[in-house]
Amino acid sequence: MTPPGNAPKNASPYTVKRFSDGYPEPLDRMSDPPEVLYVRGEISDAPRIAVVGSRDCSAYGRQIAYRLAADIVRAGFVVVSGLARGIDAASHVGALDAGGETIAVLPCGIDSVYPSRHVDLAARIVAHGAVVTEFEPGTSVRRWSFLERNRIIAGLAAATVVVEAAHKSGAKITANYALQYDREVMAVPGPVGSRTSAGANSLLAEGAGVCTGIESLLAQLPVTYCEAAERRLNLSRKGTATVVHGLDDGARPVLEAIPETGCCSVEQLAMATSLPVGKLLAMLTDMEVRGLIRSVGSQRYERV
Repeated sequence: MTPPGNAPKNASPYTVKRFSDGYPEPLDRMSDPPEVLYVRGEISDAPRIAVVGSRDCSAYGRQIAYRLAADIVRAGFVVVSGLARGIDAASHVGALDAGGETIAVLPCGIDSVYPSRHVDLAARIVAHGAVVTEFEPGTSVRRWSFLERNRIIAGLAAATVVVEAAHKSGAKITANYALQYDREVMAVPGPVGSRTSAGANSLLAEGAGVCTGIESLLAQLPVTYCEAAERRLNLSRKGTATVVHGLDDGARPVLEAIPETGCCSVEQLAMATSLPVGKLLAMLTDMEVRGLIRSVGSQRYERV
C-alpha cells in the first residue's frame, strides 16, 4: 500500500509515512511517533479532541459522551477515540450524528475491526473521517497493542477528555500519554464511590481540568482554537437545539417492542419484529450506543 496524493473517502487502505504529505503534524510532536500509519478514509487537517472512557460505562456516561462529541464537531473539531464499546463508541456516534468527522484508532491491523460488533460503525467512520492504525495488515489484537493504540489517540489530539473510567483503565493511560506529550487533559466529574468514575475523579484530584460541557472544554484550550470554535458552535445551535438520535425507521419498531418497564430478550424481539437475529443485534448495539437502551445480561435489554 502506498500513500496517494489525496485519498478519497471510502478509499481502500493506504499508508502515510512519517515526514510525508498527509502525516498528522501532532504525531511528530510525540516522543515516540509511529513511523507509518495505515489508513482507511481521510484524515482531516482540522484540530482534534480525544474523547475516551470505560467500556462498561453507565447510561449517564454514554449520553454525556454522545452529546459532548456532537458539540465538539459542531465547534469545528474532529473527535478521536478507540472504537471500543461504551464511551468510545458513543463518542464516535455522537460526532457522526451531528454531521461531523471522527477518527477511530485500532489496536489491530487495518484489514480487521476490533471489536467486530462495530464493523458497521467503522464503515460510517470511514465515510466521514478515518480509521487508522500503526499495525501492519494481519496483525491481531494483543494486550500490549491497546497501549500502543492509546498513545496514538493522545498524540493525534490537542486535548483528551475522559468521560468515565475505572481507577486502572485504558482511558487513564491515554490521559497519561497526553500529559507526556504536553497536551491538555480534562475529565468529566462522576459520583463519589462510582467504580466507573473513579479514574476520572482521580484525574481531577491530580490536577486535570474539569469538563462539564463544550463551554468548559473550550475555555481550557489555547485561544487560537476558541474564538473560531465558539462562533461555529453558536451558528450550529441556531439550527439545532438538541442532538438528533438519528434512529432510522427500520429500527423504530425494535425500540417500540421493548416495554416501557421491564426488559425484553433478543428472541422475543426477533419474534415481535420478524427481523433476522444478526440484523437485530446490530440495531440493538446501535441503540445501546445512542443511550436509548441498555443490556441487562443474557441478551436481554431494557429502555433507558
